[in-house]
Amino acid sequence: MFFAKLPSFGRSLALRLTIWYAAIFAVSSGLAFAVVFALIASFIAERTDEDLRQDLDEYTIHWRQEGIERVTKEMRFDTQGKDARKSYFRLWGSDGRELAATDLTAWPELARASQRPLPETGNEPLLETRKLESHEAPVRTLIGSVGPGVLLEIGQSLENDEEFQRDILRGFLLGLAVVLLLGGPIGWFMARRALNGVKQVTRTANEIAGGALDRRVPVGTTGDELDQLARTLNAMLDRIQSLIIGMRDMADNLAHDLRSPLARVRACAEMSLANGEAQGESNGARESWAVATIEECDRLLQMLDTTLDIAEADSGAAKLKLDRVDLAEMVLSAAELFQTVAEDRRIGIATSTPEQCWIEGDRQRLQRVVANLIDNALKYTASGGEVRIALREQAQRVLLTIEDTGVGIAAEDLPRIFQRFYRCDTSRSQQGIGLGLSLALAFVRAHGGDITVASTPSKGSTFTVVLSRPARGFSTQGAHGAPAFSGST
Repeated sequence: MFFAKLPSFGRSLALRLTIWYAAIFAVSSGLAFAVVFALIASFIAERTDEDLRQDLDEYTIHWRQEGIERVTKEMRFDTQGKDARKSYFRLWGSDGRELAATDLTAWPELARASQRPLPETGNEPLLETRKLESHEAPVRTLIGSVGPGVLLEIGQSLENDEEFQRDILRGFLLGLAVVLLLGGPIGWFMARRALNGVKQVTRTANEIAGGALDRRVPVGTTGDELDQLARTLNAMLDRIQSLIIGMRDMADNLAHDLRSPLARVRACAEMSLANGEAQGESNGARESWAVATIEECDRLLQMLDTTLDIAEADSGAAKLKLDRVDLAEMVLSAAELFQTVAEDRRIGIATSTPEQCWIEGDRQRLQRVVANLIDNALKYTASGGEVRIALREQAQRVLLTIEDTGVGIAAEDLPRIFQRFYRCDTSRSQQGIGLGLSLALAFVRAHGGDITVASTPSKGSTFTVVLSRPARGFSTQGAHGAPAFSGST
């Protein structure tokens, strides 16, 4: 029961990071010390060998100047007192017979051998390391020539060198222990501080899961990975919140806009039933009610289909059927399609496009974008007005501009005209469901583009579609045939 009540301390990421940091630091420090220790040992060994060579050079000079008397005198001088246990000197003849030696009391193994076969040293002295029973530390020896037929053997105990290396090792281990003792709490503090951003993300996620959709992760000022993560999460949360709000608004608007068509369908059905029972109504009247019912049902189906298309495009779930599309040909086909409507309303349509304008996109969705924008321009342009359609290429972008001389849009309505089901005061007298511009924007953004609008009340509006195109471009030959142009929504 006691352990069940304890917090899951062992599963703490901060603790695991602290342990990992300490382990990695310890291993790294050990490897670094091993390298440094090896370098120090190598330096000490080289220094010892260099000292032995210098001694040999000095004794060679003494031999040349004063002979064996001066050499033996210097040998005894260099091994006085405590030095007798740390070093020794022996002179050998070429026949392996000992000529002179220092006090070898501390070197019993050497004292018992007054004659030994000597190696050929050549021009270079011979260096080797020997292990003697009388000394715990090994002995470094040098044998070299000091005169014709005379060899000098110098032995030096490595006791001091090994003691120095042991002192270095103890100092390192002590320092490592201190660093680990201090590094543990410091590592724990740093790990907790580094994970503070993760805790803020977790806390914010829990609050959002509890219904606080407006909560956001605090962003620091360091610009590190956690700050970048916080910005990305906040952008994602903004997107999710906008989608949720859009779904709520869509549900509310659907409930409101479906009420009237359903009421009319129900009224037509009741009137048809009542007049059918009376048997006094003509067949023409019943047909007109049936036609009205079908029209209302078609309007409902169109509203639902368009709403689903917008939701699919906004959520990023729309699967675009990308193909080579000649946007110039598409614009001209759309203008021709709406020419009859424009002539009936006495509205002029003027187009300005290059001969060809190839982009990569979904043909059917782009057709609906162009159709909706042209239909919207004609709908709000009075008789005698004009709609101007211009297509131009700009670096790696394509700009489609649809300008009308209609009623325009009030400044307070401009930020909301792309919202679903939104209809400003000047458009309520026109037929429609308020989804055309929302659908056009959703499809354009699904292609990585955008739509902007500028308008002046009583003078007209200008809608600009911006689409990107691949840097490699397209060939102007071998275009695919386009299907019949789809109508507006």
